[in-house]
Formats: sequence, C-alpha cells, structure tokens
Amino acid sequence: MDWNSVFWLIVILLVLLMLNRWITAHVQGVGLLLTNNQSVAIWLYFFLFLPGIFLHELSHYVMALLLRVNVGNFSLWPQKKGRELVLGSVQVRGVGPLRHSLVGIAPLLFGSLAVLIIGRFLHFDALGGEMLRGDLTAVLDILSGSIATPDFWLWLYLLFAIANAMMPSASDRVYWLPVVLFFAAIIAIGVAMGLITTVPATVQTIGANFLAFMASALGIAVVVDVFFVAFIFVLEAALNATTNRRVQY
Repeated sequence: MDWNSVFWLIVILLVLLMLNRWITAHVQGVGLLLTNNQSVAIWLYFFLFLPGIFLHELSHYVMALLLRVNVGNFSLWPQKKGRELVLGSVQVRGVGPLRHSLVGIAPLLFGSLAVLIIGRFLHFDALGGEMLRGDLTAVLDILSGSIATPDFWLWLYLLFAIANAMMPSASDRVYWLPVVLFFAAIIAIGVAMGLITTVPATVQTIGANFLAFMASALGIAVVVDVFFVAFIFVLEAALNATTNRRVQY
C-alpha cells in the first residue's frame, strides 16, 4: 500500500471537513443576516443544498437496497434535533454494524463519484494539479476554458451543493470505529500467525485505484469550496456592514 497516498488523502479529507463546517455555519449565518429569522435561514440553507441532500439520502437508499437491508421512510425535511440540524433521513431496520457502516458511507462514495464526473467535465481535476504546482498562468488558462463550458455556473453550483452534503453524519458513523477495529484485529492476527504474508496484486491495484479516485474527487471538492468560502466571506462582510449586525459562531 502507498502510505504516502493514504497520508495525503487523510489530509485532503480533513481540510474538506473543516471547509464543510465553515460553509455550513456561515451559509446559515448569511441567511440569518438576510432574514433575521433562524427558521427561514434554515430553510434557505436546505433549498441551497437540496441537490446534494437528495443525493445523500438517495445514496443511503440505494446502498441499503443493494445490501438487502429493510428500508423504511425516505424523507427530505429540515428539523432541529438538539444542536444538530437534520436535513433528511432514510430509516433502515434489522441491520448489523457492518451493513450499517456500508449504508452510512454510501453518500461519500456516491457523492465523490458525482463530484469527479462533474469536476472532470469542468476540467477541475487539472486545475487542482496546477494549483499544487503554483502555476498561476496555467490556473487562469484552465479557468478561462472552464467558464466557457456550457452551463458552467449551473454545474459549479451542483458541484458545490453535492460536495457539501456528501459527508456522512454522526448517525452514519456510529459503527465505523468498532468495524475498523474488528477488521484491523483480524488482519493483525493473520499476520502474526503467518496466514497473511503478502497482499495480492489484484488487491493492491484495487486499493491504489480507490485511493486515486477518492483523492481526485476530494481534491476537486476542496478547490470548489475554497472559491465559495471566499465568496461567502465577502458576502457576509458586506451584510455585516449594511445591516450593522454580526452572527456569533
């Protein structure tokens, strides 16, 4: 396994999580500044990210069907549960930790696939690489070509909505740690007993392709989020000045 790729994938994922949390808070903050009503701000947030929310819940539903899990209600409706904002849900019944974890991770997998498809259509995969190399000229050239793409702003919006709704929720992640620890223990025992000596070439290839797929998708999401963070920051600053109000985060 290429541990360097694993390391950078974790770094990209952590950066994306931080951007997601900032965007979640400040988009609601902008809504609050615009309306001065928390309920209306939540509904504005819900409708802004509705395409991503729909894909998130649909991913749960499709994965549950593939795993033959009993599926209950499919809902899209914002509601506060304590301090947590729930935007949709898919009820699953009679499911163990492993299948629950697979259903829980589905939005990240399906969302990453959608991000990668849209991002490559807009040439954003190349944009990420040039940004890492610091080639500003190449970045501007790619952006000029991307903006000329038919319906560019619509695709960019969909990319933004999906990228910021694909992260699994706390309820999706509830069994992740015990499942990971279980398989880690199985592998450790296999290595200690000499049952696992080498990783098959097929497994290595699948693992490398999966890491490349996730790194490309999450990298595109980070690039898009950085652009929207700048836009939201400027918009919020303008609203602070015009309304003479500030949101405490």
